[in-house]
Amino acid sequence: MLSIQELRSSTRKELLNELEAAQMEMQKVRIGVKTKSSKDSSLVIKRRKYVARIKTMLKELELEEMVNKAVEV
Repeated sequence: MLSIQELRSSTRKELLNELEAAQMEMQKVRIGVKTKSSKDSSLVIKRRKYVARIKTMLKELELEEMVNKAVEV
């Protein structure tokens, strides 16, 4: 898991790759908790919050691009 500073300094492509990896990891953790192979159910919440952070960073990049386009026009 990347820190918030690392996420902010990442490019859009890197964020998309990290999002995909984080979602896959979240699915693995969910399955592990449901099959009782993992006893730490708080990992599901941590992974879900991490995915939300990545999505927030992607949205911020998108809004920043929109503002830059509007300023150029």
